Amino acid sequence: MIAILKNRRGPFYLITTFFAIIFFAVFASSLAILFSLFLIAVLVLYPILLDWFSRLYGQEDIADELHFAKTKDGWNIALHRHIPPIPNSELAPVIVVHGIATNKYVIDLDKRHSLPYYLKLRGYEVFAVSLRGAGSSFHESRGGYEDFTFDDLVKYDVPAIISKVLSLTENKRVNWVGHSMGAMIFYSYLGIASKSEKERIASFVSLGGPGNLNHLGLSLIGLLSRFPRARKVLDLKFGASMLAPLAGEIYTPIDQILYNPKATRPRTVKKVMKNAVENISEGLIEQFMSWIETKKMSSLNGFYDYIDLQKEITVPSLFIAGANDAIATPDTVRSVYERAGTKIKKFHVISKEEGASDDYGHGCLILAEKAEDDVFPKVETFLREYGTSKKQSWFLKLKRKFRQKVRA
Repeated sequence: MIAILKNRRGPFYLITTFFAIIFFAVFASSLAILFSLFLIAVLVLYPILLDWFSRLYGQEDIADELHFAKTKDGWNIALHRHIPPIPNSELAPVIVVHGIATNKYVIDLDKRHSLPYYLKLRGYEVFAVSLRGAGSSFHESRGGYEDFTFDDLVKYDVPAIISKVLSLTENKRVNWVGHSMGAMIFYSYLGIASKSEKERIASFVSLGGPGNLNHLGLSLIGLLSRFPRARKVLDLKFGASMLAPLAGEIYTPIDQILYNPKATRPRTVKKVMKNAVENISEGLIEQFMSWIETKKMSSLNGFYDYIDLQKEITVPSLFIAGANDAIATPDTVRSVYERAGTKIKKFHVISKEEGASDDYGHGCLILAEKAEDDVFPKVETFLREYGTSKKQSWFLKLKRKFRQKVRA
């Protein structure tokens, strides 16, 4: 009892504590009001500010040509072609694909933040893709924004993209590099593809492609499943464009999910917000939410279990995860690596412990300032070894490995 009394403060401290709480409450409320007023002002002045935003954070397409792959259900998928200054005919063309709620600019932003441009300078012909509902992709008969599902991306977009690239390059094989959902749709495609279709794939690289969504239940994405009406009234593309000047300046829980600010500069985030963010199809988000809630990844018709089909990944595959990635955690990327049936597979975690400049988050894998040093060389080395235009014999593979050892 005596010890308890010694720990109690006098009346003076109770009064000061009370006023301190009041002060902080008023201060926090004032900041919230001021921030709300600022957002309202930005919204009202947005038509006037749009030109200024575009000049500050707009981005020109650094690709050399634009082509379209026609899907069987009428979509025209935009393929932004990078033609190498010094082509290497031994290397198969590379297809680089973005993830959910983004377009091709997230993987092909500018010369500093572009895996396609990096590979182009090293002799690869590269195609940066905007999937249906994103970027320059469009539907001829209906136009505008259309509803679609994950199944549609797997069934229609992937084969159309591969066929068009093979036709344009007059090649027999391609490489696929997917970031986030861009990797997930290829996991699933390889799960349902025929033997002849798989023979068209020289190699595959997954950059932060989660094997499942079970870990997202308590995240922001998981919480959206509990507010279906909010999903229908939110305009991500407009909101991201409007908030672009603030991006990277105020670090929020949303930012923590998407990237590591120590590895990715605020200006890069601003440019992504202005140019790369897209709205999400209602059908696609509903399918993702169902997977989060049921902890299963099934096609809508129930024919396919996309997690189980990951064992059908039989092409040479490289899996890269960010140590600080909350969307595609190292464990969920590793789960695909372990399940994949291919004999040729590698797994890397981009972290300080593994020699990288920092612990990478989800977007950092393609947008970090040091991605050219920490990530891109790993992708290029794998593609150079396995992503050839012709299937290598055992003798050529042995010869190549011998050359690499000599250089090392």
